[in-house]
Amino acid sequence: MTIRKMTDRNFMAYYIHKVLTIAFIAIVCFIALYSFVYVPDYESYQISDWMINYEGGFVRRGLMGQLLLYANSVHNFDVRYAILIIELIFYILFFYLLSKIFIKYKWSLLGAMFPIVCSTTSIAVYRRDFMMLCLCYFSYNYFFKYLRNNGGKTLLISLTIMSIGIIIYEPVFFVLVPVLIMQYWSKKRNILSVLSLFSIPLLCMILSCIFRGTVEQVDEIWQSWVPYISQYVDIENENIGLAIQFLGMTNKEVFAMHYDITFADNPLLATITLIIVFILAFFLCTHIPTIDKNNKILTANDDKYDLSKVILFQLIVQLPMFTLLSCDYGRTIPISLYTAFFLFHFSKVYGIKLDVTNIISKTSDRIMNMFSSHTIFSNIWVYLVTVLVFPFHTFVPSLLYDNVIIHSLEKIGKYIF
Repeated sequence: MTIRKMTDRNFMAYYIHKVLTIAFIAIVCFIALYSFVYVPDYESYQISDWMINYEGGFVRRGLMGQLLLYANSVHNFDVRYAILIIELIFYILFFYLLSKIFIKYKWSLLGAMFPIVCSTTSIAVYRRDFMMLCLCYFSYNYFFKYLRNNGGKTLLISLTIMSIGIIIYEPVFFVLVPVLIMQYWSKKRNILSVLSLFSIPLLCMILSCIFRGTVEQVDEIWQSWVPYISQYVDIENENIGLAIQFLGMTNKEVFAMHYDITFADNPLLATITLIIVFILAFFLCTHIPTIDKNNKILTANDDKYDLSKVILFQLIVQLPMFTLLSCDYGRTIPISLYTAFFLFHFSKVYGIKLDVTNIISKTSDRIMNMFSSHTIFSNIWVYLVTVLVFPFHTFVPSLLYDNVIIHSLEKIGKYIF
């Protein structure tokens, strides 16, 4: 291939990339709008997960529900719309923070949007996820600032945000605490110091595991909402919210439910498609193109080896969420990817070398060397096509037709017809 042809193809890729970026931004906006057009009901997981409160005693995930219940007692409103507005605020804040990072490193915004856009669902499906991602961003920021300057105030702020985040939604523990423990361990090398410093976040997680809910609490929580939602629905025909019912399930029932949703129909197909999703997501995040606006070309990402290490670490520490504790892979995988971007960014800003263990670093380097040994993975056209055909869905299996093109056409068809 001549240099002229290569240049022409790169120019074309640059402009195709611009068109795709605009289309993805439109889908990001559509995802927010969709939730307000098709508002979930009180029985849905999307709404009832926010309604969990402390009216039956302390229980995991009850803080936001208690605050919403209190606000409703002051002035009655349809809590569904309040929940959607909260989600929208954090959705906007999240993409603002993330886009600042991508613009700083001149990365393609496709890499920032594809984990959400390719699923093409609604912000309601993500429940508290964008709130948690924003809390992770600020907790990381203050913690890395502490590592750089040894400021007690910044450390206290980080630990406070961390603890509140765990009380609100305990799975955030996996992407928040282990990686920061590793960075503190790298600094102090003292296990007692580590345990002492992280005692409150660890205690919050322990309490969330112990007080995971009972059958009695399920009814008390639902009844506490009945006076406030009865004017918006026929309460006699309204079932208890699914997320509230979930509190009454035993660990065995929870594990069995997650396994059945993910693997019961076809374990082999589910496993294969899940592996494919992980590999493609890893590729799309590590090989994000760098934009050269002056020459109007897309170039290779010089940070891919550093990115790969922290992405691999965040995926590994979330293994409990990828096995028996969750089945919403369309939610859990993006959290690993996005928090990895945050961590990479703050390590650069504060000049802190990320410690993700030697074994993960070496494994990451081997994986990236495998990618680098094949020139096809550095081809920008391969990246663009992979984004378009990336099979992603809230649950597995994610099949070939589960891509942004088909998902978008389905949603457009639903609006029109």
